[in-house]
Amino acid sequence: MKYWNELDGSTFFNMVFRHPIEIEDIKLFTIHIDNNRPSIIIGFDIKQIPDQPPKKWVTMGFNACRIGLNCSEISDLIIKNIPTNELLKISIDKDGDVFEICAKSENSLIKFSTKFPTLCDPSVYLTETPI
Repeated sequence: MKYWNELDGSTFFNMVFRHPIEIEDIKLFTIHIDNNRPSIIIGFDIKQIPDQPPKKWVTMGFNACRIGLNCSEISDLIIKNIPTNELLKISIDKDGDVFEICAKSENSLIKFSTKFPTLCDPSVYLTETPI
């Protein structure tokens, strides 16, 4: 998979970004793991900011965009050297009916398989250290 826009749940994302946004480096914010369901939610910032934001966002100002992945029916979860301040290179590959998600840097790794990856709606904010 090459673009965030291709994922389920990208309706609002596609409204605030006019062009396809490539899946690439992320700045990790949160990881939530539910052992019961089993599921994982990963929140992170991307380099791009919306080029067609709602008026409310323009009024408040922003220089960073946060999105995330909500993935159910996960398996084969590997997490190494998290937390990290390093940027992670993320990839999403489909093999049959399973998606392989891998976010890694030189020292850190988040890797798992999921049947149902869903893009979490974008939010924006001001920060002194955008990605």
